[in-house]
Amino acid sequence: MSFRTKLWAALGLVVLGLLVWKLGIDWARAVRTERGEVAVTGFRSAHFGDAEEAVRAAIEKDFPGAEVQSAESPVERTKLLVIRAKDILPESGNAQVIYVLGYRSKALIQVNVFWGTQLTPDITPRALGITAALLKQHFAAQDFVAESVVQDKKLATGAVLVFSGSDAAGHLVRLLYQETDVPTKPVEQKPSSVAKTDKEKKDAAVASVEPKRKVAALRLSYVKDPKNPDIFKVEDGAF
Repeated sequence: MSFRTKLWAALGLVVLGLLVWKLGIDWARAVRTERGEVAVTGFRSAHFGDAEEAVRAAIEKDFPGAEVQSAESPVERTKLLVIRAKDILPESGNAQVIYVLGYRSKALIQVNVFWGTQLTPDITPRALGITAALLKQHFAAQDFVAESVVQDKKLATGAVLVFSGSDAAGHLVRLLYQETDVPTKPVEQKPSSVAKTDKEKKDAAVASVEPKRKVAALRLSYVKDPKNPDIFKVEDGAF
């Protein structure tokens, strides 16, 4: 079954839930301008351009009591404020939210929201598909710049670009889904000195293959300036 088919099947399962679920401007800060165009200004109470103190205040407002961990991206040299939250969307499991502060500006330039089996081990690809379907339907209904919109595109990495779109100012929303089969603990095979038939050898070979489990991940990003991000760069002519 293709990802597109899974996505529409998931949508069908959550129609009733959509009747009582609100995504509104508090979810993505995707508001409409006076001309009716969408304007992506950040994530919930955190706005692009906010200094660290304002971002921390927004986190406390949106996720009261959440523990904020800080780190630095070693390559981009941006500061990261990281929290964990549960059920940001109904039954979506645990999520990790990363607020990225620019290298030079020290202000909010990007927010990434992650869901997946690494955060919620018992969540299924189907459940993540429902979350992806909800978000895709919400964003697809917004008036993003038409030529910027991409939906359900299979990438070379195997991931699916569920939705991508930019507002008139170039602010980007990007929703990416990926499934990967990873090996679990190999099946132990006891050595035997008894000669095996060809069929027994074949059965043994099949049994010795490492069993696999499916790992799924969903990433939602809001990016202030994807073309010219405020990150550390080696200056032209420096080397």
